[in-house]
Amino acid sequence: MQTKNVIQLVTFDLDGTMLDDEWAHAEANRRIGERLGVDHTRLGKLTGYSVRLRWQELCRQAELSVDIEELADEHFQITLDLLREAGTAEAPGLTETLSMLKADGYLLAVAFSSDEPFVRAVVELLRLTSYVDFFLTKNQVEKLKPSPEIYLTACRLANVSVSQAVGIEDSDPGCLALRRAGMYSIGFTNGGKNRQQLADADARISSMRDLLPLLEKLQRP
Repeated sequence: MQTKNVIQLVTFDLDGTMLDDEWAHAEANRRIGERLGVDHTRLGKLTGYSVRLRWQELCRQAELSVDIEELADEHFQITLDLLREAGTAEAPGLTETLSMLKADGYLLAVAFSSDEPFVRAVVELLRLTSYVDFFLTKNQVEKLKPSPEIYLTACRLANVSVSQAVGIEDSDPGCLALRRAGMYSIGFTNGGKNRQQLADADARISSMRDLLPLLEKLQRP
């Protein structure tokens, strides 16, 4: 897909993109799985999908009747507590990149398929809230990634067309959501740590510092 208009909106996924927090989610999965008596490692097959969807599917397979909302709340609280205790840092170069994007006049959004309080708490933990123009979360949409709804909603709120927006994602469902929305999709490989195929990405970057040079290329006629 080629962008024909000036890029105005840049959206960021959260987990695995703005920070490396998969270890915290994995530990939350382990603790909850141990409490429920289920094999939490099977959740790995659904990487990139929402916490609720992943646990709902695992509990269905295990024939467990649980309150998914309470389970999701437990997962987010454990994850957030772990991130706070560890003082988890942002993806290298993220603050610098966001600062330059804002200086260049871009609108910035976080688009992530989790509860808004959790998303805002993590971004606040990273001290990046001041850079974000708006948040798109589970609370603003009915269908989550790989549905394109979250990205179409972002473009509508920013009052831009999909050809004027790009998204950075680290997961296959996220890149698929961007493609379905008609946005330019940038796959984040996180220096080779990301094992997702990112087949639907239009381009890939290994570091946040690679983002600005890529955007400069997209802005050229």
